[in-house]
Amino acid sequence: MLIDRSDIALWRINYLNKIEEERKAGKKIYYLDETWVNEGHTKEKVWQDTTIKSTKEAHRQGLSTGLKNPSGKGKRLILGHIGSSTGFLKEGELIFLAGTDDGDYHKEMNGANFEKWFGVILNNVEPNSVIVMDNAPYHSRKLEKTPILKTKKAEIQEWLRSKNIAFGPKEYKEQLLKRVRKVKKKYEKYVVDEKAKERGITVISRPRSIFSTRMP
Repeated sequence: MLIDRSDIALWRINYLNKIEEERKAGKKIYYLDETWVNEGHTKEKVWQDTTIKSTKEAHRQGLSTGLKNPSGKGKRLILGHIGSSTGFLKEGELIFLAGTDDGDYHKEMNGANFEKWFGVILNNVEPNSVIVMDNAPYHSRKLEKTPILKTKKAEIQEWLRSKNIAFGPKEYKEQLLKRVRKVKKKYEKYVVDEKAKERGITVISRPRSIFSTRMP
């Protein structure tokens, strides 16, 4: 039996409610994602015609004799696109050659690459539309970092001062962090979300797993 973490289950409920709300408002909803493909990419399994009994017979009928395994994976392309119920967005595709082929395209698709592509997208989608995407780390770069446990005490104090949040001069680090946690949600803003807001566009983060980097 699979058991959802309660916060992830709540995130899913909030996501579905938000999507329903935006649809009722008549907003156009776009879905964005990225993936990769190798130059030597093939399917491992395919349907075969069992009526053909030999390679010679297949050639006579102009048929293939099945997939041939490539000699290697070859070069890797990083692919991204965005689309809606009316099809893919014009000028919305992203294609570039990866520098490595170690199996993790997220190393190539970083915050800088994504935000540059996202800027192009914002120039082409209609104002007042919605963009849905997953919670990959490079989608979730924060405008500013909020203090965490390993943050130095002096830095936490400076962060609190910058937000005009009062604290005692003799408070311990944990007491200061407790103050941070009370207001953390207010100051957690993401680069792509704020860029979208400037164009009248809403970004909705799609819930996926307990390994999420961004919470609603």
